[in-house]
Amino acid sequence: MSNIDNEIKEHLPADRLLLQLAEECGELVKAALKLERIMDGRNPTPKTYEEAREDLMEEAADVYCVLGLLLSAEDHLEIYKIIEKKKERWLNRLEGKADEEIDNG
Repeated sequence: MSNIDNEIKEHLPADRLLLQLAEECGELVKAALKLERIMDGRNPTPKTYEEAREDLMEEAADVYCVLGLLLSAEDHLEIYKIIEKKKERWLNRLEGKADEEIDNG
C-alpha cells in the first residue's frame, strides 16, 4: 500500500470508506444511465456521447480508488479469479446454456 493510501486511511476509517464507496457507486450508476440514454437516443440530453463516456470513466475511477483502499492485493487477485468465472457463466447464459450444464460441465 502506498504512502498516500495510508495517509487517506488515517483520515477515513473503513466504515467511512464504505460510505464513500456507496456514494461513488451511485454516481457510477447515474453516469452509466446517462450514457445509455445518449446511446438510445429516445430521451435527449445536452451531453455528448464523449462527455458522458468521460463521466463514466471518471466515476469508475472513483470506485476503483475507494476499492483500492478497502481491499488488499490478495483480495484483488481473488476478484480477478471470480470475474473470470462470472464472465464464463455469463457467456454460457448468453449462448443459451442452462446453469446446471455450466455447473456440471
